Amino acid sequence: MLIDKIGIIGGSGQMGQMFGKSFELLGKKVLYSDKSTISFEKELVQSSDLVIVCVPLGEGAVVINRIAPYLTQNHLLSDFASVKTVIVPEMLKTDAQVISSHPMFGRLKSMANQNIILLPVRPGQFQPELKKLYKSMELNVVIIDEWERHDNLMSYIQGLMHFFHIVFTQTMRSGDIDLSTLLSMCSPVYRANFAFTCRILQRDPHLYTHILMDNPENLSVLKRFVDEAQKSIALIECKDEETFIGDFLKSRSFLEDHGEDFSKQSDYLIEQLKTYSD
Repeated sequence: MLIDKIGIIGGSGQMGQMFGKSFELLGKKVLYSDKSTISFEKELVQSSDLVIVCVPLGEGAVVINRIAPYLTQNHLLSDFASVKTVIVPEMLKTDAQVISSHPMFGRLKSMANQNIILLPVRPGQFQPELKKLYKSMELNVVIIDEWERHDNLMSYIQGLMHFFHIVFTQTMRSGDIDLSTLLSMCSPVYRANFAFTCRILQRDPHLYTHILMDNPENLSVLKRFVDEAQKSIALIECKDEETFIGDFLKSRSFLEDHGEDFSKQSDYLIEQLKTYSD
């Protein structure tokens, strides 16, 4: 099935604008709507091959229920939500073909070599064309055939990592440290970690709140993180060096070849930070 006309609901936002402009550069006709043009949604859906719901987390199900009467089996319905548990079941209630998606990035100057996840929930004949479309935008396309796995995997990629950076900052704040002095002492490797913390804290707090609170898989993973932290604290308290080193080496083994590969990547990032000038 060809995808020539694309409708983006929530098209005035950063992601909607970024993808819309990229689609237009490929020669696609793109229609946009947002909260101020809800009355245009019917025409947008009926005039589109692909309809993308690109709205804040928590609003997607409402939008899908609103446009459901206009969707047919000749439409491909997609979304950019970070959490799928709530939105995908609502998409399946429509008559449209469904390929949920998740761009693994936010606002960027270029999307080249970034990852986008495709979840072929009920793809019909659209999957090859949608994959081709995103590859034409120089995106790396990752296919997850079982959409239910998405939120579990995201609980580690987004839930755990975002939680760590947020709590890391809260820990410094609660310690009432002299941040300027602390940063003046940091070598590039520590500044790199601080940079990724700031990347999260400088962005929309509502987005990260919903990423953490809306994914039902997060809570068990975060509790496991706290349990593992408490176990390590206990080893530090009793100075059980042998067990601590044993756990350290088991974790190294778990990372397999990725450990060496990503260690080399970190070397590259650190070298780049040495030459960074604001």
